Amino acid sequence: MEVTMRPNSVAAGSGWTERLGRAVKGFLINPRWLALFLLLAGWEALAIYRNTRVIPRLERIYIELVHIISTGLFIEHLYASMVRIVLGFIVAMILGTTIGILMGSRHTWDEFFKDTVLFGLALPGLIYALIAVMFFGLSILAPITAIVGTSYPFVAINIREGVRALNKDLLDMARAYRVRNWDVVRKVILPSLLPFVLAAIRVGFAIAWKVNTLVEVFGTVNGVGWQIRASFDSYSVHGMLAWALLFGAVMLAIEYWILVPIEHYFARWRPNVGQVI
Repeated sequence: MEVTMRPNSVAAGSGWTERLGRAVKGFLINPRWLALFLLLAGWEALAIYRNTRVIPRLERIYIELVHIISTGLFIEHLYASMVRIVLGFIVAMILGTTIGILMGSRHTWDEFFKDTVLFGLALPGLIYALIAVMFFGLSILAPITAIVGTSYPFVAINIREGVRALNKDLLDMARAYRVRNWDVVRKVILPSLLPFVLAAIRVGFAIAWKVNTLVEVFGTVNGVGWQIRASFDSYSVHGMLAWALLFGAVMLAIEYWILVPIEHYFARWRPNVGQVI
């Protein structure tokens, strides 16, 4: 009996293994991991060379990370921090978007809000944190107020520029063809504003994250910032670094698992630019 080979099946199998190999290779040989490896290797080398408590070795930081996660402390204090961040950020987005639309739509409103927004941009987050703690003490209003005061100017500026960048010809054409207002908003204004809204969300959320940590350092009894302050008071550098690394890891997870997929979904109609220069 003559046995015949099936080249298509072989080719399909080899193609699947080649794709898997390329995917694994692309995941392992990635500039992101190279940068992380160099950073960790540099820190470990410096820790060994200095041999001081101020620069703990990676092993000690790792042990502290495992302890924080295994005891449930991280989930407990992360929840407290996220409640403050989300509430403050929502208020900041509503206020900043409203002011940004007004500033971009009318010159009078732009002149009315411009100095206030620029003044808000100039003040560091530490000032907002200290003032909010002095006014509201340990109340949840302290972090929310500090987040709103720090984040809304950045949101307002991004939205204002988005409104100014609207294509006037498209709006005039929509009016000429008597397109319904809701269709103009849905098909012309919102797609044009989308990149600016996404930029405002990303910047505003990052600033809210930082300011909330400052408020927790000065004026709360829980949260990740409070834990960092407790580690500082006990001169536990490895504890401070462990909490900071976990907090940063959550921020990266939100960025890559929530914000980036949302951006890709809503901006799927835009062409991909592989290289500019």
